Amino acid sequence: MASEEYARRTWTVTRHRVTHAMAKIRSEYEKAPPKPTEHKPVAEPPVPADLLNLLCRLGVALVGAGETSARVQTILDKLSKRYGTDNIHFMVLPTAVFVRVRTDESSALDMLDARVGTLPLDQIAGLYRLIDQIEEDAPPPSRASRDLDKILTQKPGSPPWLILVGQVVLTVGIGMMLNPGARALVGYVVLGLVVGALTQLADKWRLLSMALPVVASAVVALLAYGFPGALAGGQPQQLLIPAVATLLPGAMLTNGTIELATGSMVAGASRVVYGINMLFLLALGSYVGISLLGPLSDPPVSHAQLGWWAPILGVLLIGYGHSWRSSAPANTVGWLLMVLYITYAAQFLGKHVSGPLTGAFFGGIVAVNAAYLIQGRKHAPPTQVAFLPAFWMLVPGGISLTGISDLVNHSLSGVASGGLEVLVSALLSVMSIALGVMVGSGLATAHTPRVSTIIDTVVPRHLPWHHTARVTEKPGSDS
Repeated sequence: MASEEYARRTWTVTRHRVTHAMAKIRSEYEKAPPKPTEHKPVAEPPVPADLLNLLCRLGVALVGAGETSARVQTILDKLSKRYGTDNIHFMVLPTAVFVRVRTDESSALDMLDARVGTLPLDQIAGLYRLIDQIEEDAPPPSRASRDLDKILTQKPGSPPWLILVGQVVLTVGIGMMLNPGARALVGYVVLGLVVGALTQLADKWRLLSMALPVVASAVVALLAYGFPGALAGGQPQQLLIPAVATLLPGAMLTNGTIELATGSMVAGASRVVYGINMLFLLALGSYVGISLLGPLSDPPVSHAQLGWWAPILGVLLIGYGHSWRSSAPANTVGWLLMVLYITYAAQFLGKHVSGPLTGAFFGGIVAVNAAYLIQGRKHAPPTQVAFLPAFWMLVPGGISLTGISDLVNHSLSGVASGGLEVLVSALLSVMSIALGVMVGSGLATAHTPRVSTIIDTVVPRHLPWHHTARVTEKPGSDS
């Protein structure tokens, strides 16, 4: 019995000690900080987010610089490979840039909206300088994004009053090149002021910006046909194209035609539809303006024309007007004028050899190659900056608007003949310029080294209109 009592007491004591020890261990464990749970390391994204953001924004800026979708994709592919990535794929549309990153396990998609419109020339020049810097040095994407912010947010190089003066000078220059009527000069000045003022108001008033094509063309038609003797020498139709030339969707129609020809069907079709819609809005405005006047009178027509020198002086005015209106970079006006005169000579020669369509084709070829010829010269602008003024001098949408305006005038006068002929002529004109630009781009990119050697022997690097300030040479680039 004693042994059983001893065993029972020993078991009770042992159990009590074990229970107390376990309670103490549990209390100490609860007081101790939790042990961090080990997780498998999370795989970093295959492409840094700041690089994707930079490439998207560069694509949007290039769309605003007037580049075609295929050209933007080529530039973005080159830049992404410069940063050491080869798994990024781009899809560029006139209103958005899509970026796809593909890995072995999955893929990610990003996009950024693009605005419709063309950047000022100084911003375009800064954009291409940044692209050249990325191709040469590959700076950190965050730093390149900050540089891009500075470029896109900088104020225009031309103050508002100079932009307005540039609009007037550009209108007069286009008028002297297309319709050098002596009595029409007053109309070019007046209507240039009106359209320039409306354009600046539209930049601040969103409602007017959406209706600008209709409002501007209506006001132009109202003034031109309301005061035909004082403003146009009895030929108000001469004023329509020069006055609204800056609103013509020439870039949209030409780039859209190029994209359709090269297989970018979505981008090309959207550009062409947008361009045609703009043309009909301009024609609608002309119809409204003429309709408000009621029955039109037939004032005496003045056939006084300026001399043979008028188109040559008009090209000079186009160069200065475009540089002021679009804020061209400093010290580039001389190069812009060189490209403009070379393009005009080619257009004039083609027109007199075989007609307007051949002139438009030759102008497109020469404009691209002339812009490539001057790249790399001291103070010379990037290729796109030198090309855009010459491109606008060709007025690719001018004949289209003329045709649609003719249809409006026919409907007002009860004449319906010739409509199909007019529209076919408009389409052929746009296609001629687009084909010239495509051929010219192919020739320029295929023979750039050889052409550069030729220009070195013809044009010195230091031209008399340049000041002697020292500027760092930028490397040659096909962008």
